[in-house]
Amino acid sequence: MTDDVYYGMKRILIIDEDIDWLTAMRSFFERSGHAASVASSYPEAYELLEAILPDLILLDITPGDPNGLLLYKKIKLQGDFAHIPIIVTSHHAETNDLYRPYGDAAFLKKPFQLSRLMRTLRIYL
Repeated sequence: MTDDVYYGMKRILIIDEDIDWLTAMRSFFERSGHAASVASSYPEAYELLEAILPDLILLDITPGDPNGLLLYKKIKLQGDFAHIPIIVTSHHAETNDLYRPYGDAAFLKKPFQLSRLMRTLRIYL
């Protein structure tokens, strides 16, 4: 895909282990006029992060699974990616407290309405 295809589009990286969720979110973002890339594992997500340099990351974090929080910290503490806004998603409200010490992000508790996601996107994009 050439750079001119992305002109005016925002690149969004969606990270979640749930394949159905990834498919639905990719479809939603693409219908909204954005370029969406998906990753179902954290190593895959980091490779995509370096390859596409997204404008925004939608990252699922699950308490008890340290990988999501480790990826969040790696993104926020590494200079090349720290500027990329992250929207953290989780089924668990307590996740909101896990990532805050490492940098600011929006938080959406699953399930959330797409209208709420759109309002959040307008803030960060």
